[in-house]
Amino acid sequence: MTTTPATVQIPAQTSESAEAPAQVIDQEHGSRIITALEGAWAAIRAQHSEVPRVVMITGSGQDGRGSLRWGHFGADFWTVENGQKKGRAPELFAGGELLSLGGRRTMQTLIHEAAHAVAHVRKIKDTSSAGRYHNKRFAKIAEEMGLTPPTQPESVRGFSQCLITDATAARYAAAIEALDAARLPYVHNPLAIALGGGTPGTPSPTGGDGDDEGQDGGTEGQEGEGEDEGAPQRPTKRPATRFLVICGCTKPGKDGTPEPARRIQISRATWEFGGEDGGLMCGKCGEPFKKAQQDEEQADAS
Repeated sequence: MTTTPATVQIPAQTSESAEAPAQVIDQEHGSRIITALEGAWAAIRAQHSEVPRVVMITGSGQDGRGSLRWGHFGADFWTVENGQKKGRAPELFAGGELLSLGGRRTMQTLIHEAAHAVAHVRKIKDTSSAGRYHNKRFAKIAEEMGLTPPTQPESVRGFSQCLITDATAARYAAAIEALDAARLPYVHNPLAIALGGGTPGTPSPTGGDGDDEGQDGGTEGQEGEGEDEGAPQRPTKRPATRFLVICGCTKPGKDGTPEPARRIQISRATWEFGGEDGGLMCGKCGEPFKKAQQDEEQADAS
């Protein structure tokens, strides 16, 4: 293991000026994002030789159910051609919402995915339940990579919530600083701030990588199928502590009557973290989210 992480030059965002909006739009932001993420991944590979090269991709981590995925490692997803020869390469996805949380939080997820990559290289089955449950073997590798696993497994996600340590953050200080200095574009989502921690380096109040608190309908690293003996099964029904929230955005319903356009499922713990009213604002309509059941209760009372 080396002690000096690899670094790459990440083009900085255009400085603000009277014509800043046009300049920002004209920049090749997609290549800047990939360059930054590849640089951070190279820093991890410099510390851990077993971590493979990957095809880096990004995009929104939100699915149609309002869940968020911070990251994902997929083995042998891509075909790579070199002359007449063909090979396979793994994929590393980092969500645009993750980038809004800062360099340290982004590095935490990348190291989490690197742990899945090492497990794949070593042919270790580190997850079950279609990649949702992270077992003790994953926790051991994550700890080896510089993360701190939870002392007890969560019922659905197992040992997924592994947090970056201060010592590990110091080891990757150059890469984290490069991510922050680049001022990368990101996908704005109020839930990402509430679930992932709004300040770089601050762990999520309701869980970290892969925690099943509404941010991740899948898993950070979907490696392995089948079940570990004794691994908890994913509940067939959602817990009663989850409910729907809506904002002021509307769309025409089947009968032409306006209906909520954004219905997001959220846990009670996440909602209460923002105060009695949830503390979540919609970036599109500018109105606060409210519990969908409140409308139903008011209609029943009228």
